[in-house]
Amino acid sequence: MDFGTAVLIIALVVIAVVLGVGITLAVLISRGVLGLVNRSRPRYEQARRNALKVRAQATGGPLGDVMKQRIRLQESLEATQRSLAVAQGARQYTGNLNSIFGTLRQAGTVLENQLLVAQSEPDPAVQAAYAKTLGGHVEQVVQTSTGIRSALAAAAAPMTDVDFKDLTRTLEIEAIMLKKWSATYTDLGES
Repeated sequence: MDFGTAVLIIALVVIAVVLGVGITLAVLISRGVLGLVNRSRPRYEQARRNALKVRAQATGGPLGDVMKQRIRLQESLEATQRSLAVAQGARQYTGNLNSIFGTLRQAGTVLENQLLVAQSEPDPAVQAAYAKTLGGHVEQVVQTSTGIRSALAAAAAPMTDVDFKDLTRTLEIEAIMLKKWSATYTDLGES
């Protein structure tokens, strides 16, 4: 092997190592950044919502009404989404409520965009018209959202008194059987 070939092989090995380390670092950094973004997104959204709540309380007139409608819409949809997630996590039967909520969420997104337009409207008279018109739609979405949560609550099958009575009776029978079993085997051991 001559000197040129050895230098070429060493150079290729060094390039491969540097390239491997670079790709590994890029992957690790990108995963870290994406993880950081995913962890900080809920906090950022919560801070935005809190700022909107403060501005809505401090602002009067039609602009304040529009902001309050946005908050009410967002909170209602999020509460329903959390309720559905908990019900699914508990393996509760939800029927068509997921598809109904999907449709409701799409309507909520359209309504949110219209409320944003109303919020940026400079004329208070036009804002008042938006607030009146969109207020009815927000109320419909909120009522439907509440209806979904109510349906989930009604579908949950809590234990009734009869269930507790059966459970207590079964437990008493098991206790008597264990007591007799213990006495029988204790008597056999003494013989």
